[in-house]
Amino acid sequence: MKLTHGAVLSFLSLFIPAAHAQTTPVLHLPLPAPLISSSSGVSSSTDGNATQPSQSLGASTGSGAIAMRSSRRLGVDVHAGLNGIGGDIALAVAPHFNVRLGGELFGYSTAFQEEGANVNATLRLGGGRASLDWFPFHNGFHVSPLLVFLNQTNVRASVIVPAGETISLNNGDYVSSQTDPLHGSASIGVWKTSPGLTIGYGNIIPRSGKHFSFPVEVGFYYVGQPTLKVDFSGSACDPSQPEPLGCQPVQQDADFQHDLAAFIRRNNNNLSYASFFPVASFGVGYSF
Repeated sequence: MKLTHGAVLSFLSLFIPAAHAQTTPVLHLPLPAPLISSSSGVSSSTDGNATQPSQSLGASTGSGAIAMRSSRRLGVDVHAGLNGIGGDIALAVAPHFNVRLGGELFGYSTAFQEEGANVNATLRLGGGRASLDWFPFHNGFHVSPLLVFLNQTNVRASVIVPAGETISLNNGDYVSSQTDPLHGSASIGVWKTSPGLTIGYGNIIPRSGKHFSFPVEVGFYYVGQPTLKVDFSGSACDPSQPEPLGCQPVQQDADFQHDLAAFIRRNNNNLSYASFFPVASFGVGYSF
């Protein structure tokens, strides 16, 4: 069969479109930068065929690492205040919370005369305490509920009434015996475990990454009704009669015991104002 030139061209035209489709190059267009950054959180720039990540992810990761590292740091402080000299150990447990464990101690002794008696007294303050520091703002201000334990706050005294001296109890006068002088002891005690609340400024573990801080704190803790206890021994004499007339051991003297009980009751009532004990301190802290 003889094929004409036009027939050949018609026959080839049936295959040319398919061949053209197979050999046509595919054009790969880069995605717009905003689409990439919005889906992955990483902005990029196109330089030829290479895509370069920006530095924002590294900076963000670095900041997060600093914050996380700060939240796990420890801190210590030394402070002085109304409860004596002491120290704390603090642990950051959350971005806005620290826990603290510490204590302080103070002691003072003195001697004086009261109602004709020679008194030697010792005052002790302090004890252990645990606090939860809440930092509601992005600074050092904090509110701290606390628990005082092993409370050492107390007053103890020894009392000696020299022979022949007169003491007054609840308007009753008693003369210390020449042969068996009056002597006794007194104490004021409070709860051994007490709740409290303080406010202050200064974070022992600064979230900024600094090491030093200067915390200041004020507040109170509730110690309950302070209790005065007094115990006497020896013999008391009636000042209207010469010795040994009118002298007898105080345990057997009804008038002495009645007046002593009234004296204790009146002073316990006066101590009711001391149920709340103040807290005030200033210190220097260092965080690791």
